[in-house]
Amino acid sequence: MSEIVDKFIADRFGDTDKTSGQSVNPGNIGDAREFARELGYFLYQLHRLPASEENNVPNFENNFAGSDLSFFEAEFSMLLKQYQKIVPADLLHEKFERAANKPWSKDLVWVLGDFNPQNLRVTNGRLADVVSADRAVMGDPACDVAVAWAIFDEKARKIFFSAAEADAATIERARIFALRWALKNYQSEDIDALIQSRDATTEILKDFNYSEQQDLY
Repeated sequence: MSEIVDKFIADRFGDTDKTSGQSVNPGNIGDAREFARELGYFLYQLHRLPASEENNVPNFENNFAGSDLSFFEAEFSMLLKQYQKIVPADLLHEKFERAANKPWSKDLVWVLGDFNPQNLRVTNGRLADVVSADRAVMGDPACDVAVAWAIFDEKARKIFFSAAEADAATIERARIFALRWALKNYQSEDIDALIQSRDATTEILKDFNYSEQQDLY
């Protein structure tokens, strides 16, 4: 992890036990709207940390998290083919292309890349720590914003996006990153990841006004 990100997380949460607390899920976050505001502001701060002089770019060790969405096109196409009986593959491929055509064009920002519910710790309904952040790089913030669909409903997502100051194009890319995560975890052996992946898929299809979806459970 970059010393910049390391210090930011240490200052934000203190010297915490990385095994304490619970992984976040919709049932343990207390007031969802307040938690959405808190988590969004955390990303707002992270994404505005000063750039590093080191060559911290997406790479094999961090699974290329933070790369342009277009980098994942082949993998995304394979996931759509695998789940074509469950999700509208043609529609989602079209949405992928549309989002990929709006890449992040500003300066790269610090991203955690592995910013998923399993790595967010909650205590008493509040964000208590962020773990597995050792692969932070400079990249597209959309990969972090994608967590929204795994945790929040539509109203809370809007609060989260506002707190993170995510623009429309970033939200559009993040939605596809969220779907990629959801399909990759669709048959996860971790019951929380499985449930959240299917809930996220449902929320994303609702965003696309797709009304013919089947019961994902």
